[in-house]
Amino acid sequence: MSSNRSWKTAFLVASMRLIEQYQPKETQLFYDPVIKHFFSKIILFQMKFKFIRDMEILFSELMTKGAFGALICRTKYIDDLLKTAMTNGIDQIVILGAGLDTRPYRIPGIDKMKVIEVDLPIMQNIKKEKIQKFLGAIPPHVTFTPIDFNHQTLDEVLNVQQLDFSKPIFFIWEGVTPYISEEGIVSTLEFISKASSGSIVVFSYILKSIIDQTSDIPGADNVLNYFESKSHPWIFGLDPLGLTDFLTPFHLTLVEDIGASYYQENYLKPLNRKLAVSKIERIAYAKRL
Repeated sequence: MSSNRSWKTAFLVASMRLIEQYQPKETQLFYDPVIKHFFSKIILFQMKFKFIRDMEILFSELMTKGAFGALICRTKYIDDLLKTAMTNGIDQIVILGAGLDTRPYRIPGIDKMKVIEVDLPIMQNIKKEKIQKFLGAIPPHVTFTPIDFNHQTLDEVLNVQQLDFSKPIFFIWEGVTPYISEEGIVSTLEFISKASSGSIVVFSYILKSIIDQTSDIPGADNVLNYFESKSHPWIFGLDPLGLTDFLTPFHLTLVEDIGASYYQENYLKPLNRKLAVSKIERIAYAKRL
């Protein structure tokens, strides 16, 4: 995916997280006081109006029905896993394709952790500029490491001083895998496989049937064609039925593989929120043996 398309996609995703912050506190899936700092005053003013927020959601729904619901639910899910991992003693976090992920600046206690953000240089430059503007400096617990997953490996960009492989590491790989070649996916998982026992990786993925254009999910081909037309095509997907076998060579044990039904039952139904959630994307949570 091109650098220009990457930051546009990152801001689109961030805008969905921003919209969630206007949800009443009692039904809000997650609290993100940082996300607003990545947007202009004009956009923040516009977001005060519900009809504008609704139009933004409608735009995302035209691309993929249930996109907004899936995105904010996956944010909640990864937040919960990360908080639990931190409580259990993991103090190293690597965010692969970090984009405008705000977790290093908003999760309680994360300032005591070592956080490495890995992403394209253009994304990191934009993000660092924004962070320095509202925080005054990059927090000392955060390190930025540039990479192009399709042309570089984590072995090439991360050195031994940055991570302690004798201790567990928490890897976040959110909203990235569809844009990466299979070779890039494999090399990244090979790197993760070197982490110590107890390490965790949580990653979102698109169904392989979407990539193969064999899915019976309504609108699946439309969303695939949309990203193709924007010159940042989805090129990689996985079959949930083959996920365990796919991860086994990397010494990873699948703990959970979740999607729309999980989000509805565990997040939305308890809050009485009526949101469509796309079935196109799922999240895998795996542990290093």
